[in-house]
Amino acid sequence: MNSMRTLYLKNRANDRSATIIHDNTNQACYLLTGKWGLRHDALSIYTMQGQLLGEIRQLSLGLMPKFAIYQNRQKVGTIGKSLGFVREFIYIHDLNWVIVGNAFTNHYRVFRNNHLVFTMDPEQSSGGLYCRLTVSQEADEPIAILVACILNHWSHKGDVNRLKSRIPRWRINRNSSPELGCFNNLN
Repeated sequence: MNSMRTLYLKNRANDRSATIIHDNTNQACYLLTGKWGLRHDALSIYTMQGQLLGEIRQLSLGLMPKFAIYQNRQKVGTIGKSLGFVREFIYIHDLNWVIVGNAFTNHYRVFRNNHLVFTMDPEQSSGGLYCRLTVSQEADEPIAILVACILNHWSHKGDVNRLKSRIPRWRINRNSSPELGCFNNLN
């Protein structure tokens, strides 16, 4: 039976507080807590009654971090950042989910054996920026929310701007050599 439902996840790219996930009738459905950035950090998803449904734990750092996905305290998959630049293709091992999307627009489609598991799209409202998740099966909602958090984090434009600010600005004058820090006074 198909029980497709739309959920709204507030953008938590720089937020370490608990986040409530709402449905399209603004009813609270799930509670998301945790953080990432360090090895062994985790995001956890709970029912509104406090029952732990799943976690996503950071396994490695760097340009291509990896995460382990847990449901009911059992490891069900691993996800890692791909080398795709604009058009991304990510495979979630053990779950057999394939993610296809665009990191710049934050639009993603997730499939399992040619069946749509969920879609993720950005949505702006008076309350701020949200990710709109449309999930095909209610049983997949907790894992879909956790995966969406990671995708949103990877495609967050603030992170791109922060990386750009770390890249040195090279100024080239046609009549001189490029300014390369301590080597710009060689003439």
